[in-house]
Amino acid sequence: MIADHISGNIIENPPKDGKLSVPITFDWFETDKKRMAKVAEDGTEFGVMVGRTIKDGDVLAETDDKRYYAKINTAQLIEIPVSSMKEMGRLCFELGNRHLSLKVEDDRVLVPYDHPTMEYTKKIGFEPHIIEGGFDGFLIVKAHAGSGTIIPGTNKTTGDVAEEEQEAAADEAWKSEHADGHEHGGHHHGHAEHEHAVGEYEVNGVLHRPDGTHSHDGGHTWHKH
Repeated sequence: MIADHISGNIIENPPKDGKLSVPITFDWFETDKKRMAKVAEDGTEFGVMVGRTIKDGDVLAETDDKRYYAKINTAQLIEIPVSSMKEMGRLCFELGNRHLSLKVEDDRVLVPYDHPTMEYTKKIGFEPHIIEGGFDGFLIVKAHAGSGTIIPGTNKTTGDVAEEEQEAAADEAWKSEHADGHEHGGHHHGHAEHEHAVGEYEVNGVLHRPDGTHSHDGGHTWHKH
């Protein structure tokens, strides 16, 4: 089944139509992916390509008797308390240079847990703590380090390869379902992709050029650090 749009949210607007709500589980770093192959709790296979960040409770597909919704796993986060605007600015500058997804609040910053970041924030004078939490309200950076281990002879991790395989599976599902010009709700859905120029390459969702610039938005804007 293809999930290519979000029709509601069962947390913001609890349904009352008697349909069975079936979760499709996502990890936090999957919520902003363009294409994914997922399996719902009842075993139904999905190609997910909704075109925007998925939130906890988002309704991704419906049948006559079931509603399939996103369930975002909680995970370990680093909570970094701050006591002034000066501290907040310095911390966000340091984290920005590390391409970390984050959530900024009045007196703290939250980032996904990893040991190097934990130790680095201690080194620069902060007092980080590990907590368990969700990812509502996070600014998601696609360049966050890939999970898994580095594959010898490449610049990819096992997590990067798994992500590429998911996207390929979702692409195949979409092509199969739309091979006959299938339309949803009377509207044909086109999916424009960035055409890579000579020398461009993509790593973990970020486009790179030989001159050292990179793009986080599919090639619309480019910059370097």
